[in-house]
Amino acid sequence: MNHIKKYIVILIAIAGLGVTGCKKFLERPPAGKLEEGTTLTQSDSLMSFLNGCYTTIGGDVLYGGRMWVIKELLADHLYGTLLTEDNGEIWRRKTAIFGAYKNDFYKECYQIMYRANKVLEYLQYADENKKARAEGEAKFLRGLMLFEVVRLWAQPYGSTADNAQAGVPVRLVADISLLGRSSVKDVYSQILADLNDAANLLPPQNGEYPSQYTAMAILAKVYFQMNDFAKAYEFSNKVMEQAETGTAFSFDEDVMDRWTLGGSHEGIFSIKSRPGNIEPGGEIRGRFRSDNNANPVMKYTPQTRSLFSRPGDVRAAWLTTATSPDFFLLTKYNLTSFDLQIVSVTEIKLIRAESAAELGTSDELDVARKDLDDILDRAGLSQDLTSATAALLISIARRERELELIGEGNRLDEIKRIGVRNNQNIDRRGSPYNCNGFILQFPDIEKAGNSSFINNPEGGCF
Repeated sequence: MNHIKKYIVILIAIAGLGVTGCKKFLERPPAGKLEEGTTLTQSDSLMSFLNGCYTTIGGDVLYGGRMWVIKELLADHLYGTLLTEDNGEIWRRKTAIFGAYKNDFYKECYQIMYRANKVLEYLQYADENKKARAEGEAKFLRGLMLFEVVRLWAQPYGSTADNAQAGVPVRLVADISLLGRSSVKDVYSQILADLNDAANLLPPQNGEYPSQYTAMAILAKVYFQMNDFAKAYEFSNKVMEQAETGTAFSFDEDVMDRWTLGGSHEGIFSIKSRPGNIEPGGEIRGRFRSDNNANPVMKYTPQTRSLFSRPGDVRAAWLTTATSPDFFLLTKYNLTSFDLQIVSVTEIKLIRAESAAELGTSDELDVARKDLDDILDRAGLSQDLTSATAALLISIARRERELELIGEGNRLDEIKRIGVRNNQNIDRRGSPYNCNGFILQFPDIEKAGNSSFINNPEGGCF
């Protein structure tokens, strides 16, 4: 983020663990450690502590790497036959309590939630002109992290009629009390409460930090995941109306601009690259980048490449041939550095298009047609949508979403969402959308610290 101040790292324990287990859960070397009572009671220090969350958000363990890598491994685009260790375990959809790659990701999500809760605890010390922003950003971050964790560690929303299936721990205060798993229903209720509060508290423009529209964009994503199309349309439409003004963000006319350093205007929520200072996405580049590595970890199947086979589709350049005919390599991240887009105008435009088609009124179908025309035209494709039915528009929106967001962790969420929506298994590897292997196993430290904690079933998808 722009002008992020160096924040104070406080050694704390945040997950629902016993005293014997909590230290290892979040232990990290102290850096400029100061007493909490003399730092977070000062407005500037409190804001610096909050601002420091964004460096972590864009770091290798969260959105700068593992967030998308894990989702890509679990989904059905990758050639994973040769993967070993943590990568192979995740790709084979058979995770256990061990495995640092996923476990550290889980812990980091709760680190962000802890910091958000700590900001809320000390909110009274923020300057009056910063208090609403601090509360809004803290609730935004807490809601965002809960959303990411529940999608990976619990069965999807809607997979049971009452959503009483076990979710994840919901931590609303910064302590180390033992907590079990809230239901998926209760987790989503908290996510929506936090993000709605954030949308009401944050300003329409907030520099490079989350704004009112950022919160609305994530609300659109949450409601879309819930298959609540009326709400998904409401919030995505508000964001797109703002995008159409071009004030803070807008739809890129060139599809290749979105992953260029400083070349895109689509970042509704992004971490800006500051070469030599903050360069987000290092783990993404390390796993995907193919221009300086003929054998990156992340490789794509020929079946995935065939999705881009329509004549004229300029996005076909994102997947290139490799040293073996068994797989293709992604070029999307072939950059030394880039601005990390966590949520983009393209994604919200596609949410609006599909939600509008699901609602199906005449006006909403026109919105869907226009949004999909924009996506197709930009990709170098042409299709007359004038008389396209709602069902056809939904199909097109889903297809274009899969192509536009390749390599961004989206496919796994769609396998689950569409599975719930249509009672249909679309996974090309043949697994049902609600199989045990599609959700990750909790770190061993959760059970070690709390014997009553209920782990996920193990056994994979086959």
